[in-house]
Amino acid sequence: MNRDKSTQKKRRGFGKTYSIRFRFLATVIFAMLAISVFIGGLSIYEVDKYIRGQSENFVRVSCMNEGERINNSLKNMQKSVEIMESYLMEFYTSEADVKNPELQEKVIKSADLMFVDVAKHTSTAGAVSYYFRLDPSIAGSKAGLFYSKLNGIDEFISLEPTDIALYDKDDVEHVGWFWQPYLAQEPVWMKPYHNQNNDIWMISYVIPMYYEDTFIGVVGMDFNYMDLENQVQGIQIYDHGFAHLEMDGVVISKDMSAPDAKNYMSKSEELVNGMTLVLSASYDDIRQIRYDIAFKILLTVVLLSVLFTLIVTFAVKKITAPLNNLTNAATKLADGNYDVEIEPSGAREIELLSAAFENMAVRLQQREKHLHLSANRDSMTGLRNSTSYAAWVARFDNAIKKESIDFGVVMIDLNDLKKTNDVLGHEMGNELIITSAKIISDVFKRSPVFRIGGDEFLVVLQNSDLENREELFELLEYRCQNTCIANTSDPIKLAVGFSRFDPDKDLQFADVFKRADDAMYENKRLTKSKF
Repeated sequence: MNRDKSTQKKRRGFGKTYSIRFRFLATVIFAMLAISVFIGGLSIYEVDKYIRGQSENFVRVSCMNEGERINNSLKNMQKSVEIMESYLMEFYTSEADVKNPELQEKVIKSADLMFVDVAKHTSTAGAVSYYFRLDPSIAGSKAGLFYSKLNGIDEFISLEPTDIALYDKDDVEHVGWFWQPYLAQEPVWMKPYHNQNNDIWMISYVIPMYYEDTFIGVVGMDFNYMDLENQVQGIQIYDHGFAHLEMDGVVISKDMSAPDAKNYMSKSEELVNGMTLVLSASYDDIRQIRYDIAFKILLTVVLLSVLFTLIVTFAVKKITAPLNNLTNAATKLADGNYDVEIEPSGAREIELLSAAFENMAVRLQQREKHLHLSANRDSMTGLRNSTSYAAWVARFDNAIKKESIDFGVVMIDLNDLKKTNDVLGHEMGNELIITSAKIISDVFKRSPVFRIGGDEFLVVLQNSDLENREELFELLEYRCQNTCIANTSDPIKLAVGFSRFDPDKDLQFADVFKRADDAMYENKRLTKSKF
């Protein structure tokens, strides 16, 4: 007896609100502080490696994207030249055309008009000249045409073609545009070179023209190299990063040298004109990002720790006071007594409270499931009932108002149900309903099927069932013709009506239902008159 009283005193002492609150708070706060210290230390250790990897990926992806952007610009330049080359080659249909003086004159005149149109409508930025030159052995060293933008003039004007015979083949500025593609026997991008006429650095894309194996001439365009250089100079990675161009391992960007690998992280991307785009990010910027992120993480951890402490303190104070009454209330709820009043009380019986709520949850879940099935399923056939049907109608009406949906309604009615009830009894009538419902749900197994009346069923068709409805109707008729009710030789007879939603005239689901219902009754009338 004394032992029992001692045990009760210990339990009452251990179960005081203050004791539970203190123990719980002490445990949570200690765990929170330990986690905060661990996260903070781990963040400082890992963030450098993470940021370095992310920065390297960022520089690589940025280089790829910028390289793709510049390549697209260069490819547009190539496309302009390819269009002109394709246009010119349409004039040559035989080997004799290659050395026909009259044809060459015609080609030059036609190309003159073509180049003027290109000059007016080209969207290629940085183009400073267009030209077409025939092989000197065919039509002389000046045969062709040449359009260029002179200093201070933004329009292309026609200039006298350069006399190829006056210059050495190695003279890049004057005749490199002719001899380089001729010797390469393929389209070439020329390295940047200085043009004294326009006093600019330029790059050229030139295509040699061949009819079969005979060299005809070249067609090409010159572009302001500084436009490309300006695109590159406009690229910046972080605060102190930059980009430059290289060719054959040599830096060709103006007033720039290769970055020091100790201070910069660099990635490169090959360009279609033989150059290499190089992006460099400063390690100082990357380290600063690391410091900024580490500081933000630590600050966030501290703020969350303070906030979490306040929240836990408040929550524990609120939760522990009424635990005992909540336990009794949970027990009553689990027994089905919902008329309970929860008041503040002592903090004990936590395990009992948990068990009570678990029991209550199971019962409520079972009850909810049972109520849901009872409310939405027909008890005889297991199909969706009129309550479920009403919910579907409401959902479709809302959808019709917001968007265009495609669906169809099938109305099905059992023929001779009354006759079956009168002659064979209601049990056979019920079997007729159940069997018919089974056939309908099997045939339309991908569509919702509802029993909306004693002998009436409704199916909503969408997607493949809607498109393949004729095959499904045939299958339904076949199944019915080959199914008989027990103790009879008469097949099941159904009256079927169908209607498809028409967005031009249907305002709600009921409009489609009305037409399907009318079609079903017309089918029933025809069936009865037939038999």
